[in-house]
Amino acid sequence: MWTKITIALLCCYSMSAWASDPWCSAGKTPAFNFEWQPKDQEEPSFGSVVIKDTSGNTIQVLDDIDNYRGDAESLYANTDFNNDGCPDLVVTSFVGASGNETLTAFLYDRKTQRFAYSEALSNIGGLQLDPRNKNCVTASGKGGADTVYSERHCWSKGKLVLKSESKSVALYDDNGQLKCYQHVDTEYRGGKKRTRTSCTSEF
Repeated sequence: MWTKITIALLCCYSMSAWASDPWCSAGKTPAFNFEWQPKDQEEPSFGSVVIKDTSGNTIQVLDDIDNYRGDAESLYANTDFNNDGCPDLVVTSFVGASGNETLTAFLYDRKTQRFAYSEALSNIGGLQLDPRNKNCVTASGKGGADTVYSERHCWSKGKLVLKSESKSVALYDDNGQLKCYQHVDTEYRGGKKRTRTSCTSEF
């Protein structure tokens, strides 16, 4: 009986500790401050993210990170990318001439109360939270002036799974005249791939 009571108390304490995590609780005062520390002042776009608590104590340092703007303006910690109730951290690492963005993502871990690098999210260009489903994220980008693409990934058992992707390409005839915009839309359901292709006058 005492064993059952002890387990129950530990369970409740653990849940209480998780619920009291200030970073995962909605509040007006942020629990962490994120500072950018370049390795070399002459090359401010490479360095470390220093994470401090509200008292100014350093609690974590994320080293060897590319920062496109070379300052704290490239650090974003206001979006929950894995739908666990805690905001995560992303750094804008690169922005191409076409506007394509490369982000470095770190997921917040409730157990350790630290941010951990996410390779899966970092490999998604133009990363955004899906406005239709908080359990999913989207990717978007351009492959030149006449090609755009997008993807949708959703979390399943702690892993990101590709659910759909689309690509639009401008097609031209031999004289260089626009014929149409080809749209290729693919869905992945139940282990099956379904592709639909169309050509329209709209990009």
